[in-house]
Amino acid sequence: MALAAAVISGVAASECQAAKVDCTVPVVTYGASGGFGPNIIKGDDAFHLAGEPFSITLYVCESKQPGPRSGPDYSVYSGIELTGTVNSSLITTPYTIKPTAMTFVLVDPATGDDLVEVEGNLTVFGSLIFIHASIALPPGTLTSTAIAPFTGVAIDTQDSAFTYSYPSWSASTTYGTVGEEIVDPSGNAQKVVTAGTTGTTAPVWNDTLDGSTTDGTVVWMCLGPYTATELSVVGGASGTASKESGPKTDALLRLEGAQVIAEHADGSQSSRPLSAGPVDLLASPDKMLLQFYASGVHEASVVHLQIAGQDVPVRYSGASGYFPGLDEVMVEVPRSLAGRGQVEVALTVDGQTASPVTVHIQ
Repeated sequence: MALAAAVISGVAASECQAAKVDCTVPVVTYGASGGFGPNIIKGDDAFHLAGEPFSITLYVCESKQPGPRSGPDYSVYSGIELTGTVNSSLITTPYTIKPTAMTFVLVDPATGDDLVEVEGNLTVFGSLIFIHASIALPPGTLTSTAIAPFTGVAIDTQDSAFTYSYPSWSASTTYGTVGEEIVDPSGNAQKVVTAGTTGTTAPVWNDTLDGSTTDGTVVWMCLGPYTATELSVVGGASGTASKESGPKTDALLRLEGAQVIAEHADGSQSSRPLSAGPVDLLASPDKMLLQFYASGVHEASVVHLQIAGQDVPVRYSGASGYFPGLDEVMVEVPRSLAGRGQVEVALTVDGQTASPVTVHIQ
């Protein structure tokens, strides 16, 4: 497990672009299901996953080639689509994990357990977290580190583990909700006390308990040393080949993290969270843009967005540059919409219309 952990930890989350499984050869479906152990190995199980069932599935083209960080007995694959469900004692129904791009590692050592590792940023229960799953399989389960099916086997619980933590800091990233947390380079948890967008370079962190750090328009408060949550894993795993290409992401438009961007005459831009107030089309001659996080966009051939029933110019639609697994849509708001008040914003992706969101335009 140490080898794969060292390998996968060296792969930056930014290398994982939003996944699209589109193969001319069979897709290998890797699956693991079972439950998390009832006892917390370390950390604070904030999401109450201990003792609860889980199921995850990864879809990989059989022809997928590993990245340059691979070695003689391990292969690292980036941008692998993961879906699944997870339970928590805080909720009564399973939480569905939307398709998300992850880093995937296969390890076939000369001796000892074979290993399957999964790592990346993932949204669970509305919070962005960083996960690392290490699944130990009986020796000989994997015949190589190439993408290939294998017979279902029991997970070696003693050498398997699942950890989750808050993600690390990233530049020019919107944190639109007070209470969101990250882990700074010194290993301290930092909590958002003033929502906004981080700076282009890392701040000088105040690591004093309850100390504050100003970072762009975000203000953080130090919560002290942070320990990632680690749980044991019980269950089974398998790899099967099929001609299916895996599910496409349903169209979804998100208000969380939405930005209002003013495009000035000199080409520069300034932005603020949409949650900070209405979109004011009369206050200045600047062009006003709206940037939303979304799902299902990067796979699409045709993307439309309507505000108050009117088609508006789409400046960008595609994968997010900041959050692997999320997409972005940026549109220009026509001045003809000034004074409309509360209006619906509707995203349509290849004919599929997402549930609308509401914004205020004055």
